[in-house]
Amino acid sequence: MKCIQVLFLFLQIFLISAEYQNLLNNHEKLHKHVSKSYNDAVCQSQLAQFSQALTESQEWAVRLVDTWAKVGAGYLSGNTVNLGDFDSCVKFRYENFQGQHCWVTISALPNSTFNNDTNNIYLKKFANFLHNNKIEHVQNGFCLPASCSPLAIIEFLNLNFLSKNDLAASKAQCRTNDIPSLEPLDYFAIVFFSFITLLVIMSTTYEIKMKHNDRIEEANRLLTSFSIYTNGAKLFDVTKIKSASSLNCLHGLRAMSILWIILGHRYYKQFPWGNPNQLEDFDQTLLSSILKAHLLAVDTFFVMGALLLTWSTLRDCEKENMNILRMIWRRYLRYTPVYAAMILIVICFEKYFVTGPYVFTSLRDNCVTNWWMALLHIQNYLPGADMCLDYGWYLNADFQLFLISPFIILLIHKFGKKLLALPAALCFISIIYTITISVIFDMRYRTLDAGQGLENFLRWYYYQTPPRSGPWFIGIILGYFLYKNRGKTIKISSWLNAFMWIISLSAMITVILLQHGFSISYNSSTAAHSLIIALQRNVWAVGICWIVFACQNIKTGGFIRWFLSLSQWQPISRMGLSMYITGLVYQFFMMMNQRVPLFANAWHVIPILWSDIVAITIISIFFYLIFEIPPMKIEDYFYKKYQNSKKLAIKSAQI
Repeated sequence: MKCIQVLFLFLQIFLISAEYQNLLNNHEKLHKHVSKSYNDAVCQSQLAQFSQALTESQEWAVRLVDTWAKVGAGYLSGNTVNLGDFDSCVKFRYENFQGQHCWVTISALPNSTFNNDTNNIYLKKFANFLHNNKIEHVQNGFCLPASCSPLAIIEFLNLNFLSKNDLAASKAQCRTNDIPSLEPLDYFAIVFFSFITLLVIMSTTYEIKMKHNDRIEEANRLLTSFSIYTNGAKLFDVTKIKSASSLNCLHGLRAMSILWIILGHRYYKQFPWGNPNQLEDFDQTLLSSILKAHLLAVDTFFVMGALLLTWSTLRDCEKENMNILRMIWRRYLRYTPVYAAMILIVICFEKYFVTGPYVFTSLRDNCVTNWWMALLHIQNYLPGADMCLDYGWYLNADFQLFLISPFIILLIHKFGKKLLALPAALCFISIIYTITISVIFDMRYRTLDAGQGLENFLRWYYYQTPPRSGPWFIGIILGYFLYKNRGKTIKISSWLNAFMWIISLSAMITVILLQHGFSISYNSSTAAHSLIIALQRNVWAVGICWIVFACQNIKTGGFIRWFLSLSQWQPISRMGLSMYITGLVYQFFMMMNQRVPLFANAWHVIPILWSDIVAITIISIFFYLIFEIPPMKIEDYFYKKYQNSKKLAIKSAQI
C-alpha cells in the first residue's frame, strides 16, 4: 500500500514538476532537438524561447506550464482524460508567443519495465504503471506555441521526454482561441440565413398588419408562408380532434419516442466520462436497459410513418385523387430543408459554435465530402465513419421505403386484403436477410462497443434499409386495417382484450430485457445473437401496432390510451422531425465545449438531460417554423394555383 501511495505521489508531480525539471536539465539538448527536427522557424524559435525561459524560471513560462494537465486520481477507474486549464492556455499571450492547447494521447511502450537507470524516474514509473495495469492510453492537455503543428508537438514531446522513458505520444488535437476566417461558403450561409430571417420578419409583419386591418381573409397565402404568427399558432394548438377517425394516440407515441431518443443519445454518445468503469457497472443493470432500448424508438417511427402513408394513400385512391409523384415530392420537402439547414450549419458554423478542447473533425469533414449523398437520401450505404450526420440514416431509409410503398399499397387497394401477404413476405425476407448478415459478420451485442464488430454492425445492419424495413412493412398492414375500420369500434371480449394487452406489453418488455441480457452475455452463440438482432425490432413493431389498434378501434387501454392521447403531446409530436435532426448536433456541440469530463452520477446527469430537452425543444421550434412548415405551404400554394389554372383552361376549352 505504501508503494502505491508513493507511486501516486510521484504521478501527481509528473507534468508540473518532473517535466519542468527535465526541461531545465536538458535545455541545450532540447534546443538541439528542436533545431534538427522542425522546419518551421517560428516554432523552433518559440520552443527555444520557452525552454530558455523555464531555465531562468521566468514567470510567463511557469504560468504556461501551470496550465498543463496534472496526473489525477482514478486511472484504474477509467478516468484517463485530463485537459488541464484549457481556457487559460488559449488566452495565454506573451510578446509574440500565443498559447495553443493540445490534447495529447500518451501510451506506454510494450516493453516498459522499471529500472533506476533512466532519464526521468517519474516518467519511467508512470510508463510502468500504465503498462502493468493494461491502461491503453491517457489523454493529457499541454500548452505549447500556437506556431507549432500537431505533428511538431508530438515530435517535441517524444524526442525530449517521452520516448526515452518508454512513453509515446501518438496523436495531438490542438486548438487556439483564434477566430476562424470566413470561407466563401460561410458568406453564402450568412446571406442565406439572413435572407430567411428577413422573410420571416416580413411575412409575420404582413400577416399581423392584415389581421389588424380585419383583412386576414384577403392575405396572400404565399406571403404568409413564413409567418410565425400563423405557423406558431398551429404548432402550439392543443385542441383535441374529436373525429372518430383521428389517430390521437400517435401524438403521444411520437413525442415519447423522440424524448427517449434524446435521452439515449446523451447517455451513449457522451464523451468524456470521468468514471467510465463505474459506467460499465451501471451498464450491467436493468435500468440501463431502458436507455439502451432507445434505439427501438426509431422502429416506432417506421411503424407510424408507414401507417400514415397507407392511410393517406388509400384515402386518395377512394377519392380518385392519387398523385404518386406529388406524394414523393412532398415527402422530400418534408425532410430535406430541415436536414439541409442543419448540414449547412455544421459545415459553416461549427467552428464558431465549438470553442472547447474537443473536436470531432468527422462531424464537419464528412458533411463537406458527402453532403450531396445525404440530401439525396442514399448515404446510409456508406461506412458509418464517412456519413454526414450519421443519424440521418433514418431519414434515408424512411425515404427509400417511401419510394416503393405507394405501389405496394395500390396493389393492396386493387386486390384487397389478400395482398397483405406482400408486405408480410417482404418483412419475412428482411428477417432472413438480417439473420444471414448477422451470421456472416458474427454480430454479437457484446462486441458492439468498438472496433470491427461495431463497424460491421452499423454498416451492414443498423444503417441499411433492407434489414431495418420489417417494422415499416408491419406498419403498412396496420395502416390498412385502421383505414378499413375507421370510425368503427370493434367489440371483443374482455378476456381476449386483457390477453392481447398482456401478450403485447410482455413481448415489448421481453425485447428490451433480451437486448440487455445479450449485451452483457459472453457465452451466447452466434445463432442466438442473430435471432434476437433479426426479430427484436419486428416484435417491438407488432407490440406498437396492438397499442395503436387497441386505442383507436377497440377503445381500450385505460391509462395508456388516455396518456398517449393527451392533447399536450401535440406540439412535441409535430416537432419530432426537427428535434431528431437538431438534437444530436446540439448534444455534440455541448460535449465539444466541455472543459472537464462528466461523471456518471444521477445528480450530474439528470440536470443535463433536462437541459438537453429544453434547449433542443427551443431550437426545434425555430427549425419547425422556418424550415419545416414554410416549404410545405409554398408547395401547396403553387400546386393549388396550378390546379385552378388547369380547371380554368378546361372550362375555357369547353366554352
